[in-house]
Amino acid sequence: MVMMTDSVFEIKAPQLYRCQVYRYFSGLSRLYLSVFKPQQNIPAFYVLFSDVGYFEGPMNWQSVDFYIAPPQACIDLMLHTGIIGPAVLQFPDAYASITDTARLYRVDTGQAPVQIIASSASLLDSVPSSI
Repeated sequence: MVMMTDSVFEIKAPQLYRCQVYRYFSGLSRLYLSVFKPQQNIPAFYVLFSDVGYFEGPMNWQSVDFYIAPPQACIDLMLHTGIIGPAVLQFPDAYASITDTARLYRVDTGQAPVQIIASSASLLDSVPSSI
């Protein structure tokens, strides 16, 4: 079991919010999530994940309480999914360079966790109109 660290976003009562995959742009490796307050149909805000290498989860889930999993959990998932090969195990110093640019963002939903490997995550008030 991976131990939870601090929440990525400072949101009051993050478990009450509902997330929905809004758009993914493969050319830019950007994943946008719409985040809704309880009983609302208009997004309260959006979350942008940049340089996305992996997404696992449903299209909708409850909770925006993302945390960054320990670096070893990110390496383990990258190995399991084939994003990196087992040869990296021969070079433990390579872990630091990988996890400097790739982080495993997780949110526990009460069902299966949502997992996203990306370089960064940020909150947005709106989505750029050019997308």
